[in-house]
Amino acid sequence: MGDGAGAIRERERVSTASTDAIAIVDGERHGAVNAAYADLYGFSRPDDLVGEPWDRRLAEDERSRLEREILPSCRSEGYWRGTITGRRRDGTTVSHELSIARLTDDQYVCTAREAAGEERTGRDAREHTRLLERAFDAVEDIVYVFDEDGDAVLWNATLREVTGYTDSEIAGLEPAELIAPEERERGSDSGSGSDAGGCLDQLGDRQVDLVTKDGERVPHEFRGTTFEDRETGRIYRCGVARDVTDRTERERQLRTTRRFNEELVENAPFGMFRLDDELRITYENQRAEEIIGLPENEQESEAIGTDIRDLPSIAETGQADLFTRLKDGETIEFEFPFESIYGKEAYFTGRGVPLYRDDEFEGAILMAIDISERRRRERQLERQRDELETLNRINELLLEITRDLFASPTRTEIEQTVCDRLATSDLYQFAWIGAPETGGQRIVPRANAGIDEGYVETVTVTTAGEETGQGPAGRAFRSGEVQVSQNIRTDPTFEPWRDAALERGVESAAAVPLVHGDRTYGILAVYATRPLAFSRREQSGFEVLGEAVGFAINAIEEHALLFADTIVELEFEVTDSGLVFVRASDRLACEIDITGYVESASGTWSVYLTVDGAEPAAVREVATADPDVERARVVADEGETGLLEFAMNGPAVTELAEHGAMLTSGYADDGRGRFCIEAPQTTDIRQLSDRLQTAYPKSTLVAQREFDRPVQKPIEIRQSIADRLTDRQQEALQRAYHAGYFEWPRRSTAGDIADSMDISETTFHYHLRNALETLATAFVGELH
Repeated sequence: MGDGAGAIRERERVSTASTDAIAIVDGERHGAVNAAYADLYGFSRPDDLVGEPWDRRLAEDERSRLEREILPSCRSEGYWRGTITGRRRDGTTVSHELSIARLTDDQYVCTAREAAGEERTGRDAREHTRLLERAFDAVEDIVYVFDEDGDAVLWNATLREVTGYTDSEIAGLEPAELIAPEERERGSDSGSGSDAGGCLDQLGDRQVDLVTKDGERVPHEFRGTTFEDRETGRIYRCGVARDVTDRTERERQLRTTRRFNEELVENAPFGMFRLDDELRITYENQRAEEIIGLPENEQESEAIGTDIRDLPSIAETGQADLFTRLKDGETIEFEFPFESIYGKEAYFTGRGVPLYRDDEFEGAILMAIDISERRRRERQLERQRDELETLNRINELLLEITRDLFASPTRTEIEQTVCDRLATSDLYQFAWIGAPETGGQRIVPRANAGIDEGYVETVTVTTAGEETGQGPAGRAFRSGEVQVSQNIRTDPTFEPWRDAALERGVESAAAVPLVHGDRTYGILAVYATRPLAFSRREQSGFEVLGEAVGFAINAIEEHALLFADTIVELEFEVTDSGLVFVRASDRLACEIDITGYVESASGTWSVYLTVDGAEPAAVREVATADPDVERARVVADEGETGLLEFAMNGPAVTELAEHGAMLTSGYADDGRGRFCIEAPQTTDIRQLSDRLQTAYPKSTLVAQREFDRPVQKPIEIRQSIADRLTDRQQEALQRAYHAGYFEWPRRSTAGDIADSMDISETTFHYHLRNALETLATAFVGELH
């Protein structure tokens, strides 16, 4: 076996060295061929034939002869000689003398020589073929030829270089495998199936991706044609494929740049218009369409195709000649008001730039910015400067009025002072202050000033929601906010008083609530002879004035209670469980006695009370669930008795403070409470009583008494001390007193009281020490 294999290798070396065309056939395929054999059949390299079926190099009509005559002779005689027609790689045929000798059962050695008369022709043809192949290889583009069976017949070196395949690999590939998958599918969808020739026919002259051996996709542009070999009648596809990677990248960059420019123009924050050489509008970007008010249901402006100089707004403003100068190559700038064909108003500013191509005017680009908002702001600034000047005068007037308030000793003088100062200015025609009548809804004038020609006495204004309560005054009283009628002629809510106001030249009015805390004392009505007389800033100023007047009235009422010669005492019996003291005494069957209360800086009230017959902790639990109690603290716990502190923010104490009244005593026992209140004689007792009974329906005014309280020395001393103490010092002193801080042992620590005041313990000591020093100074001074 070893000797036989060596002999075969020796024959292969001999065939390779021979100048005759020699091939060793192993089975049904070429096992080894020399260069002459490969050349005979049109192959540039012997390796391209190795492994190829033997009968493929025979003409079709010779293949049956191989099985019928040649091989049987080799098996019986050991050899065969004769003339046979072979088939070259390019499909042409060649007649040659063939000698076959059997080496083994499956191995043969073939020696071929072109037939006489064809040798020179064959040699010339081969030389021509080699020249053609060298020419193909010199081409930088891919050159290919496929036969009608889809087999690659001819290709140049560029195909190998681009794809990375060898010639033998290319010969064994289906040509469709060199094409991107989607292109194969496209060929299949078109009815060509997997046939490579058909696939390439479908490609036509266009671009597809060539797939390399490594899977890389390289864009190529294919251009080819189909032709018929007249000698054989076979159909071939010949073509050239050019690498268009660079061109594709440039095209991509151009598309990107073009898309960027288009998006830039389309999304520009200013309007862009394209004019042709006759100054007709040919394009408007999105912003331009917004500026001109293009309706959403229209795809294109009706102005497209119109000479811009013929647009009404441009012709009417005398701007047509300006745009004509674009034809002279002049860059123009413009600024003018504009109304589009859709009725949209704008104010344009911008620039027009002429466009030229080959020194010929081609049109222009207009870039326009809508500065309507800027123009409105400029006009608004002018109005604001005028308003600011007026507002400064108003603020000066309101400040002067506020200073005068605290020089007025009575409510009547306060109200008259306000009206006088407003009416004497040239800003307002007249003013009046009114308050609800006792037991009614009509707002009764209390003071007025200015030229009203009887207006105040003749009109009817109410606090209810009826027609006479829908004007500025009624709304202001109900809402507690400034209300205005900027144009009396058109304001429907001013209908009941419109004629009377217009007869007196009044164009606008404002109503200001006079408030302190939750209480509204009345309203201030102001009238002006100009419309839109009350700007937001002016309304804010009047809001402050209303609060200042309300504060001054409240201060006078509190002062009146402190120094009144005659005091009104009211005694109420309350069984309403809505009052926490009554509810706790009923639920726990105990007695509760209010010992004092203090207003904190935050506006809440700290009420101090003793309990007898129930644990203080139980009372605290009842109070914690009450919506009027923010927090409850046990100050002292002595079993069934003790001292507590409630932080409250309900009507039980706020109504008293707002009416200048104070609680002098109060207790509750088994669900029934009795409370005594002192108020100055000037207090609207009925209103106070109504407010308390509204808050606590199950309450009854059981007694009302008046008594004289002469101004005594102790009261003067008390007022003198109060004038010297700050609000925080008074609060610290009162809380310390009511919380048992001065008792021994102390019922509350400094920390407890500081927590109830929401301050630090150090700050509490500071306020308390200063308060005690003031008390001591006043007391020692009286001794002397």
